[in-house]
Amino acid sequence: MHSDRNLTAARLLAGSLLLVIGCNARAPAEGTGAARSGAEPHAPRRSASSSPRPDPPPAASPSSAAPSAAPAPSAVDRAQFRPVPFEAIQSAKHDIIEDHAVRVDLRPYCEPEAQEPGSTSPSGPMAWPGLRLDDYTPLHELLSKNPSFIGVVPERKRRLIIVVFEPDFRDWASVQREIPAPRRVPVELRPGCHTRQQRELAKQVLETLAKEPGAGKAVHAWAPDASIAGYRVFVLPGDEASAAFVAERLGSIANVWFSRPFGHH
Repeated sequence: MHSDRNLTAARLLAGSLLLVIGCNARAPAEGTGAARSGAEPHAPRRSASSSPRPDPPPAASPSSAAPSAAPAPSAVDRAQFRPVPFEAIQSAKHDIIEDHAVRVDLRPYCEPEAQEPGSTSPSGPMAWPGLRLDDYTPLHELLSKNPSFIGVVPERKRRLIIVVFEPDFRDWASVQREIPAPRRVPVELRPGCHTRQQRELAKQVLETLAKEPGAGKAVHAWAPDASIAGYRVFVLPGDEASAAFVAERLGSIANVWFSRPFGHH
């Protein structure tokens, strides 16, 4: 079994898993200068106080979720899952507080976490030594009521916390005011690289794959992955063919990991 630290991370991830048939039951270039366009500067304001830590979101499954109006075909053009281009985000008008402790970078965040070689854990190790859960989990409680909030990603490369929002989000200033500052670990706000509509289509494709005779036996679960504004897809260990099949079908919106069905670790 994992250490207490990894168990906590795994439980947070498992809270949002979408379980499917056969299942028992997470970098940009260096620099702080954000690329912006149409930003309206504000005078710095005092931040709001912090909120208590939340429970993880409830689990969902294809059997309990509301049925889709029309299931996705078994073959969907992967071009539909292309990341949102920076130019589309930059060209919009954004409300940003300049020189704020909570930075905003308008480049869409698309930095999937790579699974450690040989691992079959559904979650990776703590991002870096010294990082604490309370450096980032309270942010989820604070921001989860925002309909454009996607998730929180501790980024190992630059050792900061990335908070990801929908690509069409514009009111960054309101979030900057809401997050308590200064912080022990810096926070950066970023748009995600895939839209809600793309994720909905990807979910339909995964549900279809789970019913197919071949890949369906290997693709046993998936969970939201804020690092790509998409899904982490779990494939049986060693099934390289199914992993390649999922990657080919879904492209950048799927981060494929090898894992045993949950409850069988």
